[in-house]
Amino acid sequence: MAGFEDNPFAGDSENPFADPSVASVTNNASRGLEDFNPFADANNSQPTGAKPKTTPAVQPPPLQPTAAAPPSQPAVLPAKEEPPAYVIAEEQENLRKRQEDLERKAAELQRKEQELQRMQFGGYRENNFPPLPQRCPCKPCFFHDISIDIPIEYQWTCKMVFIRWQVYSFTMVFNFLAAFALLVKGADQVHEGETFGLSILYLIVNVPFSFLGWYRPCYNALKNDSSFSYIIFFLIYFLHIGLNIFYCLGFPGGGTCGFINATQVIHQDVAVGAMMFIAALLFLVGVIADISLLMKVHTIYRLAGASLQKAQGEFASGVASNPHVQSAATNVAAAGVRSAMTNQK
Repeated sequence: MAGFEDNPFAGDSENPFADPSVASVTNNASRGLEDFNPFADANNSQPTGAKPKTTPAVQPPPLQPTAAAPPSQPAVLPAKEEPPAYVIAEEQENLRKRQEDLERKAAELQRKEQELQRMQFGGYRENNFPPLPQRCPCKPCFFHDISIDIPIEYQWTCKMVFIRWQVYSFTMVFNFLAAFALLVKGADQVHEGETFGLSILYLIVNVPFSFLGWYRPCYNALKNDSSFSYIIFFLIYFLHIGLNIFYCLGFPGGGTCGFINATQVIHQDVAVGAMMFIAALLFLVGVIADISLLMKVHTIYRLAGASLQKAQGEFASGVASNPHVQSAATNVAAAGVRSAMTNQK
């Protein structure tokens, strides 16, 4: 058994691992295992002794000669065309008119403010109706301004009544012109003189008396909520409607151009007959407008709580507070006292 325990390489003087080539391989292998890191970058995972691989640089292609680019020009906006001269002139004219309107409205507002201040402090209000020129020796007789005197809820009605008075005045003027044409043409040789003469009388009398008779009472009624003024307006306006129905018919020699005498004249002279028919239509439309306005004012009269008893009370208080009536009553009483004392003596 002693033969099996002997080292077979003991007697060999050469060690196979002592060879230099084998030792270098084993050393490199062990060193590679120590440097290996599986989480490192692929470039760092190479063995220490290996050289890193380098990617060859890509050379850019040679520049080809190109055609010279045109020089860049700055962007220029197209010039705005000026409007024609007549457009500029029209715009200037519109601006001038607007400026004049604004100045006129400003002056009107200033005048109204002054009037309101006078009313507030009990000052005198200068009359402005009828609008007469300053050089005229006659001065206006009334102060008329719907926007100042009339409450806002009644201003529209008052304006309509005032427009109705203006249209009625124009109707009387047109009736006079138609009667004058009838006189000149001689279409109605029997009554042409009477119609023309009475048309002048109607024009002179009806225009101012209609203003004083029914428009001014309506103005005062809406201004002061006066029952007495309402009653006066209703009485005279009923008479006014009846007269306009008479004027619309146009009896021969009645002083107006209506449907009756226009029908007789149109067969002789078409132009004069047409003018007379127009006058008749103006009277007829006026009657319809009068009835509508009368109903409107009567509605306001009822809503305001006016009545005949209030009108009587206002009349009595107005008469009693009138200085002329008071002076006359004082004179009568003094005369009565003197006569009584004389009789006693």
